[in-house]
Amino acid sequence: MYASYNYYESGYLMGRDSKLSEDEFPFWEKQAERVLNQYTFSRLASNLGLITDDVKDCACELVELLYQADKNTQQAAEQGGVLQSYSNDGESGTFDLSQSIFTEEGKQKKVKEIIYRYLGNTGLLYQGV
Repeated sequence: MYASYNYYESGYLMGRDSKLSEDEFPFWEKQAERVLNQYTFSRLASNLGLITDDVKDCACELVELLYQADKNTQQAAEQGGVLQSYSNDGESGTFDLSQSIFTEEGKQKKVKEIIYRYLGNTGLLYQGV
């Protein structure tokens, strides 16, 4: 585990309200690990000594993103889809969801943004040998 629930609450959230329960956290942390392993070429999995607070914070933010994206997708599916436009009594509007975590493309863009913000200067994302 790259980040424990205890670290999530005390080290990452630092007093803010948790978006996940302690029971939900391990599943989503494992999903975040898979994403991090993909971007770091499994360097973290093969050398746990590389897991710094930046890696833990990155994992925690990914946990929240992946959890929220899944929750929003499920909620939208239950409601018949995401509202993209509306019209009511002469008023109308359209929402641009292209960058939203409601779309797979938007979610992947946000994942990449998070990973590069935390790990961009660590050497963990370097593709060379």
